[in-house]
Amino acid sequence: MNLELAKKPPECLEYVLVHELTHLLEPSHNKRFVSLMDQFLPKWRSYREELNNLPLRHEDWKY
Repeated sequence: MNLELAKKPPECLEYVLVHELTHLLEPSHNKRFVSLMDQFLPKWRSYREELNNLPLRHEDWKY
């Protein structure tokens, strides 16, 4: 896991964890995977979108 995830909203971290755990049941991003994600985390699409719209990294620029 990327430590930068700790700086993201909790629902985004939950999405990543559920996504990775779902891969233990289904290694591919196929229909079964999507169905399992729907079952385990019904709002996963909105969490994924939120995560994808966030900056990759937060940096404090000090001069």
